[in-house]
Amino acid sequence: MRRDYIDLMKTGGFGEFLTACDNLKNSKYVIAETKITALLKAVADNKQIYSMFGAALCDFDYKREFTDCVSGHGFSLPSDPQKAIALVFRILIDIDNGKMPLANFLEAYFYSESLNESYARFGLEVIAPFESYCRMYFTQADAAAANFLSSDNGHARAYEKASANMQEELKTDALACVASLIELAEGSIAGVIDRAEYVSCLNGLIRAIKSDDYDDVISSFLGVKYAVAYFFKSDARATELYKKLEYAVKHFAD
Repeated sequence: MRRDYIDLMKTGGFGEFLTACDNLKNSKYVIAETKITALLKAVADNKQIYSMFGAALCDFDYKREFTDCVSGHGFSLPSDPQKAIALVFRILIDIDNGKMPLANFLEAYFYSESLNESYARFGLEVIAPFESYCRMYFTQADAAAANFLSSDNGHARAYEKASANMQEELKTDALACVASLIELAEGSIAGVIDRAEYVSCLNGLIRAIKSDDYDDVISSFLGVKYAVAYFFKSDARATELYKKLEYAVKHFAD
């Protein structure tokens, strides 16, 4: 971790990330989930931003911080910018992967007469400060930022630990998606030989992921890509699982 991360993030990808934050903040409820996906993609597509979120998430206790932010039917962010960034990022991930439906979250903590009103509150009270904190946290070039990024104060080690943890989470997600794609074959691929070939293809990807052979992961994934397309075509469940698998493989094998 060095100061040049800050310099790199001031161009290109960070501008796209801030635009994605702004679009999400000013969105309507009906297209909000699409905007959340776009924001997370802006993070995933820029290694510097992705790395900085990894550092912010290091040793972050998501469940405890989330619980601490809930008061009755209200929700307020932590006062510490780093914790606020980590918390909102994890909430957005949970919404995007379906673990915490956006409508449920809004109704529980930002209730209003309509979902659009609830979402407007969410944008004002959660996304707006998140954007401000990110802007400050990721672009500040004063002594505090330099100290955070220096290798002498332990944050380089924290970054490495967080990065490794995120890699493992992505691998776990990928393996879960492959397992679910294999389960789909049991009731969807009638031919015994076809089903066996399909399962063998996916098992090859499992072995590659577990071996940490990233060249083999990419090769095996391409085989899975065509196998899923051939056997499941426009099946919604298979498509959803494939997209999650593609995301995970792309970002731990990059």
